[in-house]
Amino acid sequence: MPKLYVFLHAFFERVEQQSPTTWVLAWKDSVLPKVEWPDAFLGPDKQKLRQFLFMVMGTRVAFPIGIVFPLSSTEPASFEFLKRFSADAPFKMSAKHFMVGITAGNGKFAWRKPDPVIAAKLEEFIG
Repeated sequence: MPKLYVFLHAFFERVEQQSPTTWVLAWKDSVLPKVEWPDAFLGPDKQKLRQFLFMVMGTRVAFPIGIVFPLSSTEPASFEFLKRFSADAPFKMSAKHFMVGITAGNGKFAWRKPDPVIAAKLEEFIG
């Protein structure tokens, strides 16, 4: 548990504590290489979309609605950040669980599986 708390404090701000083992977290912008929130996440009314639920269940941790990484899918610094984050995490990450947010030509935001190039980079950097 001490390693978990050090990790959480290093990367996230606690927005709210819902129970002794459940928190709402938000990124510390200072740890990210370059924050790239798509328009779908911007504005005061969208603040909740930039937060995520974190739970501790015995020796397991969970992010029930996932973690949104506001990173570029083309910048090398994004993948270096993911490598560092994954190495520091007191849990195992898997590239197969990643989704990439895209903005379509009509301006609608959607989540998609990574294309083969991004999937290969994710696999390389977080294993």
